[in-house]
Parts: sequence; structure tokens; C-alpha cells
Amino acid sequence: MTRQGVWRGLISQHGLSMLEMTLVLLTASLLSWAAMAAYATVERDRERAQGLAQAQQMQVALRAFAMRHGRLPCPDTGGSGYEAAGCPTGALVGGYPYASVGLDVPPLGLRARYAVFRQASATPGQDADLTVALERTGDAPGDLHHRDVTDLIVGLNNAAALPVSTSLPHLTGDGGPAGAVDCAVNRVMAVAYWMVLPQRDGNDDGAALDPPNAPSELCVASPSAPMRADFDDIVRAESPAQLAGWLRRSMP
Repeated sequence: MTRQGVWRGLISQHGLSMLEMTLVLLTASLLSWAAMAAYATVERDRERAQGLAQAQQMQVALRAFAMRHGRLPCPDTGGSGYEAAGCPTGALVGGYPYASVGLDVPPLGLRARYAVFRQASATPGQDADLTVALERTGDAPGDLHHRDVTDLIVGLNNAAALPVSTSLPHLTGDGGPAGAVDCAVNRVMAVAYWMVLPQRDGNDDGAALDPPNAPSELCVASPSAPMRADFDDIVRAESPAQLAGWLRRSMP
């Protein structure tokens, strides 16, 4: 008897035909695939939840820094985790300054990008460089409100009065109510700051950030842009008016 015949005989003795065995194996394969797909979905959801919690923590730390110092931190342009020394004029975008705001610095590949609104003026009352602790309300040195959060609020109000500019941090759309995700034609809103947290490279293109988000760009997608296979970054941002309102409500 051939080996194939022996195999068929054994299957027959156990009450299964070749067709039945094929169906059993196919069912097992489908169940295995479904289990793996479900696990992958759960894992993505878990990572997303962790990323959202991290973004919330970073926003809280940034606001606390602003309240304490009367300015927003400068971007990290050297990869140290600290804001750029001296905050040179052209430093609008870089890494999120984890150490400067009191957070642990994550591994290099997991660090967020960060941009801040900077529009200086020779007239202090019209200045909108949000990284500078500048006396914008005329308080004398030694006064309680000299170079404090009230001056940052004035800077934010000045920024809010300026038009959206391609040379300053801003948002494009979300692919829905805010319009197309297209930095070239759909500039939606200027922001006091934005930060972008990279997630896993869902589309396997080798880039940590998904278009339109890019390391050197001042335009990023709206925080309301839905997650897709080719876009899983987490974006957090506040307009100058939004941040000014929060600071006013939070002042002692």
C-alpha cells in the first residue's frame, strides 16, 4: 500500500474524509488569522491611547512652563532635550524640549516635534515672539507683574491679530470639516504652538512622521485629522486665542 493510501486509511478510521479534514484545517487557519488581526488592532489601540496620554502630559507641562516663566519654551534644535541655548531668532521648529519643561527625555526616535509662534517687534506692546519673556504692559522692574504671564497674554493677543503665514507655525485641514490636508492650498489657522508625536510606521515608508508633517515644516495636519494606515501621528496645538484664554482662566 502506498503512503498516501495509509494516510487516507488512518483518516478514514478516525471518521474524517479528506474533504472534512480540509475544511477543519481551513477553519483553523481562518480562526488563527482572525485572532492575529484582533490582537494587532488591540495593540494599535493600546499604543494610540498611550500616545494620547503622553500628548496630554506634554501639553500640561507646556502650559505650566508658560504660566511660570511668562513665555513658551524654545524648540530643542540640538537634540539634547533642552530648549536651544539663547533661543536664536530662526529657531521656530525643532524637537519638543522635554527636559526644559520637566519631563523625561524619551529615546531619539520617539521624540515629538515642536514649533512655536515667533513674530518680534521693536515696539514691546506689539511684540508676538512667544519665546521671549518681554515686558509688554509697561510694568517696572520689581513690580509684581513685570515680565510675567500677563505679558505673554498680550503677546498671544498680538499673534492672534496677525494673518496666517507660511513662515510661522500653522495648521492645514483634517480631510473633513476643516478641508483638505494640504499645506499648499489650505492654511487653516495660525497656532501659538504645535507638537507632533510620531507613532508606529503604519505604512512602512521608513519615515517617523506622516505627510504633511515633516521635521522642518511649519505646517502640520489639524489635530482632528482621523488616523489612517498612512497617517497615525498625534497632533496637539492651540491657537494664540485659545492659549491666552486658558492662561487668563488659570491665573491666581
